[in-house]
Amino acid sequence: MSITITIVTTANRTRRFKQSDPQRINEILESLKRCSQLFASRSLIVVSDNSTDVFAPAAITRIEIETAIDLAPYLPPGRDTNIRAIGLGEASPPILLSEEIISVPADFFFEGGDTLSTWFENPRPADPIERTMRLSRFYEQSVIFYQPTTPGIGLMNPHVMTRTLIGAALPDVPTGSWHASES
Repeated sequence: MSITITIVTTANRTRRFKQSDPQRINEILESLKRCSQLFASRSLIVVSDNSTDVFAPAAITRIEIETAIDLAPYLPPGRDTNIRAIGLGEASPPILLSEEIISVPADFFFEGGDTLSTWFENPRPADPIERTMRLSRFYEQSVIFYQPTTPGIGLMNPHVMTRTLIGAALPDVPTGSWHASES
């Protein structure tokens, strides 16, 4: 088994690392249990064969961990993985906005120019206040999980997101939202 770690920064730089030593893989996976604090820590240090990379977590837009290993035991309970990255040329499912479900494209834009195109699908809360809270508190989360195009897990840093574009006009938006046509 092996894992591949991809780190994208707000400078729109991407670094990839591989690990195939089972003990080192386990150390990395065990650290995922504290991933809700990842972007708030002082540094993320990755030691490779020839160098040591020290990242400022507050300047990381996202991290993808690619592996066939079941990551469920290493991730916090109750996390949502209802966001799935869309690969180049991949056909999108139809948009669905019903009383029971929301299924829409969503693009995430980060400081430095990194962009992640995804598909968001989630049961729609029956309570309108709950629906409004999910939108208005989106950027207050410590980490946002997503399913990369490869097996594994992705972690987005909402504190360096500049915008989220939802590919449908949502009917339940927070009070005080601006309603305007694109020009």
